[in-house]
Amino acid sequence: MTFLLLTPTVLALLTLAAHFARYGYYPLSFVLVMTLGLLIIPRRWVARTMQIVLCVAALEWTTVLYDVAQQRAMDGRDSRKSGFILGGTAAFTLLAAALFQTPRLRRRYATTTSATSTGSTGSPT
Repeated sequence: MTFLLLTPTVLALLTLAAHFARYGYYPLSFVLVMTLGLLIIPRRWVARTMQIVLCVAALEWTTVLYDVAQQRAMDGRDSRKSGFILGGTAAFTLLAAALFQTPRLRRRYATTTSATSTGSTGSPT
């Protein structure tokens, strides 16, 4: 089940990496693909980092949507189809960020404090 909840994150980051690679930003694409490796680390900061990256990605898709709509308007072409596609991509990316608030992913990326909860001797008091 955790795999299914993380699938939108993987797809969103790969889509953004492909977007940047299309424009020749290969180092940024590489960083985004490597960011996927963080998903195996079960720490709270990983979930928050992914949420920030995904929210910035949604902002990027919104900016691209605006730019494409402006360009198509100047060319006298209809921009509804690209608007639906890019708007859907931005919404999907925000959904991926929101999935980190589900109970299963919150448990997965919770900070573990097993050493402090049992005391310094290792046995409960």
